[in-house]
Amino acid sequence: MSNDWMPGPRAEILAMCRTWLFYMTAERRTAWGVTAAEYEGLGNLCSAADSILWKAMDEAERSHVITVQCREAFKALTAEMRFIRDRRFKVPPLTLADWAALGFRDKDDPSPVPIPEGVPSASLSYTGGPHTLTAHLSPQPGTGRLDPRSDYGYAVYMGIMPQGGATLEQAASKKHYLMKPPADGEGLPHRFTRRRKEKLVFDAEDAGMTVFVCCRYENAKGEAGGWGPVVSAVIP
Repeated sequence: MSNDWMPGPRAEILAMCRTWLFYMTAERRTAWGVTAAEYEGLGNLCSAADSILWKAMDEAERSHVITVQCREAFKALTAEMRFIRDRRFKVPPLTLADWAALGFRDKDDPSPVPIPEGVPSASLSYTGGPHTLTAHLSPQPGTGRLDPRSDYGYAVYMGIMPQGGATLEQAASKKHYLMKPPADGEGLPHRFTRRRKEKLVFDAEDAGMTVFVCCRYENAKGEAGGWGPVVSAVIP
């Protein structure tokens, strides 16, 4: 329903649930009547839904069985969230600040979408397929906490450089080959993904050239965080 408080996208459901788990300190759980079993159960359901969602989004792992498991995992998670909201959050005297912190708002009060603060890193591996690499994307430790409300994904930037650097003609071609290694992803073609593994497929003519990859987080509004490190590999 359009006036339902539950988010539609699964990533936003997980983000709201993580916010609840973070905000429900032991003191608040006691005041609100949230039992230890309910809190632990919510955490387990959230972890299970998060794990199966990544499998469902991964082309290499996705199957009919995983799709069904994902649907059932989110059905169980949302049912528990609705129970806790109706039986625990409505009864005790939650303040307006509590209500807002848990992610509830009036229909005309849009939720803020923060700019991602964390920085991701990428690594490249060979898949065994012709002219194909896999980019493995993950948070970079010590670079700032990623706010779950940002509904983030990865913006993956990459450019290809011939041995010794591109000529002016190659640089001006439709592929915009690189004349020198990039310092970051600025100006490079990019794609958006929510997967932790992204397959990169190149043309046969690119074999033996070096691809440079740089990524950063991007939220639902297209606002990006800081650049991760540049990594490279020779295209097979």
